[in-house]
Amino acid sequence: MNGREKIPCSVEILTRNSERTLERCLESVKDFAEIIILDGVSTDRTRDIAGRYGARIVKQYETDEPLQRIADFSEVRNKGLRLASEDWFMYIDSDEYLSSEAAEEIRAIVASPDLLAHAWWQPRKYVLNGKIIDCASTYPNRQIRFFHRSWVMGFIKPIHERIEIRSGARIGTLRNVEYVPLESLEELRSRWQRYSEKELDLYRDAGTARIAKAIARNSALFAFYALRYFRGLIFCRGVRMPFSYEWARHSRALYAIRQLIRQFFRFS
Repeated sequence: MNGREKIPCSVEILTRNSERTLERCLESVKDFAEIIILDGVSTDRTRDIAGRYGARIVKQYETDEPLQRIADFSEVRNKGLRLASEDWFMYIDSDEYLSSEAAEEIRAIVASPDLLAHAWWQPRKYVLNGKIIDCASTYPNRQIRFFHRSWVMGFIKPIHERIEIRSGARIGTLRNVEYVPLESLEELRSRWQRYSEKELDLYRDAGTARIAKAIARNSALFAFYALRYFRGLIFCRGVRMPFSYEWARHSRALYAIRQLIRQFFRFS
């Protein structure tokens, strides 16, 4: 793609000692006009790698204290959204990478004189030990990762953040995928445990009605994904997510249910 014009779209990436995966991520978005790295004061080669790709590097927080953990993901995401200079915006995690087909699809969308949609669902597929996972209980896995900045309000939720779309916006779905490589089971369990604790923190001072809704929601999600898993056993014709990974993910819901029930009875 040498000599071709850059895709007029800003890309936002959050980093914190991301040297293992960042180059692959940046290589997948190298044809975008602007790359904004929001860094948590990394101590490895993260900033050097980002610099080689011409990325704009900004600290997540105004501190030089190394290895900052993000307290509110929406707050940091919105910082990158405000810094962007292009009308179109995409965000991707430092351990993910965009397929070349998805990058070309985005190029066509932003170049089109017809605005087909203001925001786009991004299909996502897991990769484990170099193999693309064809079947998982969380498929179809898609998130709104690509949008026109004038049609969004900003990111919301301190964890599992999402972009809030303005009323009246048209939403489309990209045909091509983004890849999400999975870490080792031990690393995933550790990360998901941190996320679970952050989620439970939101209910520390909540009333019983709100806690009861959270219990019902987590119970429904666990049942829903259990049904999907067993459906996959019957209908999957490709590489299936190992049960150990499925259980590690969905046992988080059982953990949340137990903790919320304890809290419910303490307040009731």
